[in-house]
Amino acid sequence: MAAMARMGRPPGEATKVVRLPLPVASLAKRLAERTLRAGDINIFLDVESRTAATVPLMASQAECGFPSPADDHLDRPLDFNELLVTNAAATFAVRIAGESMTGVGLFPGDIAVVDRSRAPAEGSIVLALLDGEFTIKRYRTKGGRVWLQAENRLFKNIEIKEGSDFEVWGVVSASIRKF
Repeated sequence: MAAMARMGRPPGEATKVVRLPLPVASLAKRLAERTLRAGDINIFLDVESRTAATVPLMASQAECGFPSPADDHLDRPLDFNELLVTNAAATFAVRIAGESMTGVGLFPGDIAVVDRSRAPAEGSIVLALLDGEFTIKRYRTKGGRVWLQAENRLFKNIEIKEGSDFEVWGVVSASIRKF
């Protein structure tokens, strides 16, 4: 009897069928293929400043209280785009998962504002892609070595070894937390 032709995908990692919007499915495929590069996140994140949304900024500081909203205490309006975004074309947001950065006030569920136009400097907090996985850590260098430092003593630092698929996607410039 003739051998049956094998159909479908070759054996490998287990898979699961899910329904995703096409841009997100394309991103997931490129992550699996390890062909994702900086800037590709725009494929699925539609981040652009549309209109200025301002709120009143009080001229006085508040010591754990709420100042009177009287007009003579108002400063110029505060635009959150201006406050959080330096380079709109190179800025995107990502929701934080995990607890490795709680020591610097980055908690699960917070939103990190990432600026791709800023180069990582010693001690900056970065969004990195390491061997196909995203991580937010403090960027450290010394003597030609690079490692990602956790800001929670329960987590180990990650040394970037020769041959690692490593890319810094941007520098975290701010974080947002809703109560």
